Amino acid sequence: MQSVEVHTSCSRCQSQAQWFAPASVAGSGGKILAVPAQTRRCRAVKSLGKDATDGWMDLLKHVSSSGGPKSAFQDLAYDIGRDVYMDMNGWHLFLRDVNAGHGLKLNQALAQQLGVEAGKLQEQSQLESLLKKVPVKLGGGKLQVSLYDVLPSSAVQDLQRIVEDFARNG
Repeated sequence: MQSVEVHTSCSRCQSQAQWFAPASVAGSGGKILAVPAQTRRCRAVKSLGKDATDGWMDLLKHVSSSGGPKSAFQDLAYDIGRDVYMDMNGWHLFLRDVNAGHGLKLNQALAQQLGVEAGKLQEQSQLESLLKKVPVKLGGGKLQVSLYDVLPSSAVQDLQRIVEDFARNG
């Protein structure tokens, strides 16, 4: 690998740092990632550049994904978690933030149930009756209410629209 010597100066202590970088990187407009050959007092580090950012984004996609195949109702769960919330005295608690069980969020559990029955839920009353069967524990389990009771009317309408869109497109 051919290398080029690059000199930079530290703005804090005005010392000079000597770097060796691959020739292909050294000419990239000052954005270099190199190993110092010799430094006096400080180490000058410049931007990592586009290659390092792209590598990080690839890693982020891998870590944030489940690594397995996409489930049939994952898009439905995403839409429910993004748009549907419980109203607790003016506080909006989105279903993506509510635990439904061991490692399962409420939007995922609801998507699995609604996804199977999406074609059958033509009227809002059918959706409401299903939501009335979903228990929500409050106060550390001291009180149990139905999911329908803690969803505002606008959230129920949003959920109905999401399910209709899923049935039509999915």
